[in-house]
Amino acid sequence: MKNEKKSVEEVHNYWIRKSSPEAYLIHRERSEFLLPYIRKYANTDNSILEIGCNAGRNLQTLFENDFKRLAGIEISKQAVEKLKKTYPALAAQSDVIHSPVEEWIKQVPSGHFDLVFTMAVLEHIHPDSEWVFEEIARISRKHILTIEDENTTNWRLFPRNYQKIFEQFGYQQVEEKDCKKADLEKYRLRIFERIGRASS
Repeated sequence: MKNEKKSVEEVHNYWIRKSSPEAYLIHRERSEFLLPYIRKYANTDNSILEIGCNAGRNLQTLFENDFKRLAGIEISKQAVEKLKKTYPALAAQSDVIHSPVEEWIKQVPSGHFDLVFTMAVLEHIHPDSEWVFEEIARISRKHILTIEDENTTNWRLFPRNYQKIFEQFGYQQVEEKDCKKADLEKYRLRIFERIGRASS
């Protein structure tokens, strides 16, 4: 299969070089689509992590709407530098980590974030790195939100049903939507809540 011909490192190297932060910043409508779902499941004082934050468009939208305990992890140095230049207040008040998620996530304490979210990022997690999904479940205290293409396959896209994945790790899916309003025709939004989570 095509997916088996590329290593974790090759997929990482692609995104290190091809993060395209300028193009990423354009799609404000995608962040506006995300915002009401974050508002529904998180308070402004909750700690929120975006995995694959690129140049920070989603985090900036949250920041502008009074969410202040924000963190992002991003594999591309170019994207992180663009974030810091474009959104200096966000960068100064948030925790922005430049690293592959595989090299960082195991050191994060369990339940460290109230909500962890991704947008078009988990679909690029290599099959050899699927252990990361259990780690995401571990570090979230309350909710996980995914906006991902679950069907397209190529050498850097790995289709998965995220409901099946996260419901293995102590979560239940509480909402599912298409993402047509965000001009993401192939994508599904899923929101998961930790079973027996602590109340807000």
